[in-house]
Amino acid sequence: MCKFIRFYALEIYTVISMLILLVAGFMDDLSTIQKFSLVYIFLFILHEWEEMSYPGGFADLISNMLGVDINVEMKRASRIPTSILLLTFTILPFVLHEYPITILPLAFLGLFEGLVHILAIKLFKCPKCYSPGFVTAEIQAIVTVVLFTYLIKNNILTGTQYIIGAVVMFACFVIMQKTITMMIGYRYSDVFKNIRKQWQK
Repeated sequence: MCKFIRFYALEIYTVISMLILLVAGFMDDLSTIQKFSLVYIFLFILHEWEEMSYPGGFADLISNMLGVDINVEMKRASRIPTSILLLTFTILPFVLHEYPITILPLAFLGLFEGLVHILAIKLFKCPKCYSPGFVTAEIQAIVTVVLFTYLIKNNILTGTQYIIGAVVMFACFVIMQKTITMMIGYRYSDVFKNIRKQWQK
């Protein structure tokens, strides 16, 4: 069972997310926060497949930068921490939509993804103005701008809450990334050393 989950982590994540979308489709009177959560769920499904499978290749870019040979099974298993993070970030604001602060980690993640995939083009010296996952990442960033506009215009959250949301997102993201690097037998601190070297080339 564990081997099945490790190998089909992306597919399992996709099925769970699509089931959430299906159930939500039968619900009435969804709040604005819930609707944004569903949009992010849909976009992250597309993003994970664009980044890892069609056309895919982001994991290969990372492994080349780190100088680590990641086999297919490990590459697939790396989706487990990512799936847990994405499901937590998307389900929480959908269930606890009465507390808009719960959507902030998700929103900041969408914005962060958009920035990272732009920087990845230079970092990995991609031959085209594209890095795997770029298209859906930028759409996520646009959705985040729309969400922030809605939240700010309606004065729904305070500045302190935005800071808390950003801190929570980055903390959870670092934990996820550290878990992935540990899975492939690499030290997380060395990731930044390799990024610095790659950037200076």
